[in-house]
Amino acid sequence: MTHEKLFDKELMMLDANFENQRILFKEVSKDLLKKGFVTETYADALNLREKEFPTGLETAHCKIAIPHTDVKHVKKPFIYLVKLDEEIVFNNMGDMSQSFGVKAVLFLGIKEPAEQIKLLSKLMENFIEKSFSDLIFEEKNKNELEIKLNNFI
Repeated sequence: MTHEKLFDKELMMLDANFENQRILFKEVSKDLLKKGFVTETYADALNLREKEFPTGLETAHCKIAIPHTDVKHVKKPFIYLVKLDEEIVFNNMGDMSQSFGVKAVLFLGIKEPAEQIKLLSKLMENFIEKSFSDLIFEEKNKNELEIKLNNFI
């Protein structure tokens, strides 16, 4: 499987506002379900996994979250990008006792477990690069964002 077309402007919310993580997960899940990317069990699976294995990631250049579920809740591969106006708190994936606010959330949906691990690793590598995090946080045009992000992956 290639990752070159996982970013899609139709799966991007820019300048979004959500009161908390649970509402964010509910709304993104609803949109993904409507568009045929996930099963009806996706929202519950997302919340459960986040409690057990947090997805907040803090790098030298940014703080983001990369929520994902078991592959059985995904119908077709995607990355759903949400850029937030106001931070939402996530627990640190490396240390559950730490939490911080994030302004970008990338929901991953991959059908093959091995591919999910590869994609997560690739994204985490990219977020170490300042140019990648700058792109996520600064680009306002969905068309440009789609093209440039797919070039990174």
